Amino acid sequence: MGLAKGGSLENAIVVKDNKILNDDGLRHRHEFVEHKILDCMGDLMLSGYRIFGHIKTSQGGHQLTSLLLNKLLSEQSNWELVTLSEKQKNQKKSQYNSPIAVNA
Repeated sequence: MGLAKGGSLENAIVVKDNKILNDDGLRHRHEFVEHKILDCMGDLMLSGYRIFGHIKTSQGGHQLTSLLLNKLLSEQSNWELVTLSEKQKNQKKSQYNSPIAVNA
């Protein structure tokens, strides 16, 4: 698809037929999973807000996270904007005890 133009064995993990082509292999066992988690967190931060919530996904990716954000933000009743005072920021227990499920 031409999405990784400029990609090489020096700056990407290359997989072909379930085999890693990089000489050094993965840097650590869960590299792919951690990459997906960081991608998701980065995509959520692009909303411009810190989102307090819980996400559970299977085969996630940028497109799925985008669909989630669009669905979540499409209706005001799906979310609440809260400004935390310094006292609240320093409290250990969150006021959000129950997750809200959003299906995209």
